[in-house]
Amino acid sequence: MPFCEAVMSALCSITDVVLTLINKVHCFGMVSSNYGSLIAALIAAMILFVIRESINKADNYSGTFYIKKTVEETAYNPYRGMDHFYTFIIYSDGHVISGTSEKTGEISAKGAIEYIGSNRTRGVISGVVERNYIRSSVMNIHITEQGSREYTTYMSIKVARYRLTQRPLIGRFYSTAGNVKGVVLCGREEFNEHPTS
Repeated sequence: MPFCEAVMSALCSITDVVLTLINKVHCFGMVSSNYGSLIAALIAAMILFVIRESINKADNYSGTFYIKKTVEETAYNPYRGMDHFYTFIIYSDGHVISGTSEKTGEISAKGAIEYIGSNRTRGVISGVVERNYIRSSVMNIHITEQGSREYTTYMSIKVARYRLTQRPLIGRFYSTAGNVKGVVLCGREEFNEHPTS
């Protein structure tokens, strides 16, 4: 019987809390025109929820993306002006991003190099999507790469709400390899400038 008494006591406590909450809402509603304000707030919340989940759906951030990074600033002068090419395999639920990356090529003053097979630098991707309603959403991507030493790259890529063309997305990046900063392009198709063997 002690178990049944404990369950009954818990149910009574929960019932008391719910009744107290309902009573407080009722007292709030009885003051002036608060019921109207309360109902208006609930309706506005439902409308915003419908807009967010139905009309303003998250873009599809899952799949294969091709990346081109152009170095603009660096602590190591030979990196200046270099183009790096990557392939990202990403999974996203519209908010959280995860996946892997492979460095597939680079173009520098010394020439173009395509990385194939075991010569590719692999990385682990994590990140989040800042979903905005009016202005562009932003993909914030963090990559830990396994090169000659482990280094980190951060990318912030703007995703326009309304895109009329399939041009690559544009953003900025920073990498701890040579303390480089620059522009990043992100698209669903491989870049024509990508080096080939």
